[in-house]
Amino acid sequence: MKKKVLIGLSGGLDSTITAYLLQKQGYEVIGVHFQLWTDDRAEKFSKNLPENKCCSMRDLMLARTVAKKLNIPFYIFDFRERFKKDVVDDFITKFKKGITPNPCVECNRNIKFGYFLEKMHDLGCDFVSTGHYIKNKYNSEKKRWEISGGKDIHKDQTYFLYTLTQEKLQHCLFPMAKYNKDEIREIAKENGFKSFAEKRESQGVCFYAEKSHIPFLQRHIPEAFISGNIIEKKSGKIMGEHNGILHFTKGQRARVGGCITPQYVLDIDITKNIVHIGDDCELFTQEAKLHTLSWTMNAIENNSEINVKIRHGGESLAAIFSFSDENKEEAFLKFTTPIRSITSGQSAVFYSDDGLLLGGGLMY
Repeated sequence: MKKKVLIGLSGGLDSTITAYLLQKQGYEVIGVHFQLWTDDRAEKFSKNLPENKCCSMRDLMLARTVAKKLNIPFYIFDFRERFKKDVVDDFITKFKKGITPNPCVECNRNIKFGYFLEKMHDLGCDFVSTGHYIKNKYNSEKKRWEISGGKDIHKDQTYFLYTLTQEKLQHCLFPMAKYNKDEIREIAKENGFKSFAEKRESQGVCFYAEKSHIPFLQRHIPEAFISGNIIEKKSGKIMGEHNGILHFTKGQRARVGGCITPQYVLDIDITKNIVHIGDDCELFTQEAKLHTLSWTMNAIENNSEINVKIRHGGESLAAIFSFSDENKEEAFLKFTTPIRSITSGQSAVFYSDDGLLLGGGLMY
């Protein structure tokens, strides 16, 4: 019997060609479109804003068109309530605490490779698939699934996928791994999907339409956009006034007058509505504490030398990993060189020397 695979059809190029490739490989393909939460407050601010960057009504119709062209079943999964709870509310709550979240990590953890996998089991299917450009391969010698970046280094999305466990990986198919974006566009043009090849990619966080997260936060955390003091951390001297604490991110240049040297945001105190600033050198550290650890393979051993990325697209950094508690729920990284702007709420993602994704955690 053919293996059944549920494919998340977003209405975009990558998921469309994912469905096409797997069908060509002989799988019984079932298309699924996620109905996600939309911000009902946005319309009160501007009627010209689309619902969000993806999963709009237009995207739903495009996904349905793909399913019809491929002659595959098509379903809509209503993930609105779960997406709101696990992704959007988490995003808002963390900003309220002065933490900078990464909603794409939480979406992959809870939605794309969480509830979607639950639906796979409920419907008696064997796999789920998405348009991620990553390689998922079973190592028969070591008896484990191994995940790494695909052919297109510019589309390496492993940073956002460190919450994929061995249990999940055995049910995931990623046929895009051996292609780059230009090759995918050519496949689309040659097989009746020319309009998808020319479609502009959606970028950034999906659940607000604007390029910046600031308008979204202004709608949902208006109390964080009242004036407050900008204070030099070393001296405690008030250097100026800000017009909303969430306009500021650790590491950014602080434009304040009366300073001899350039000043940068060192941290924000959400409870006191204060932005602390200082010299660039004060942003550097060689240490990071982690929580909410997740492993794609076995947990790393204490005092292991690993490669770490602290932001998507960032450079690979050498560090020593060690657990900081007996239950192995928290950890400690010691970088070989000082690192700029360790940001609370962002992910530190671990890699082996040969580029295998090992796992990751959230930084304090």
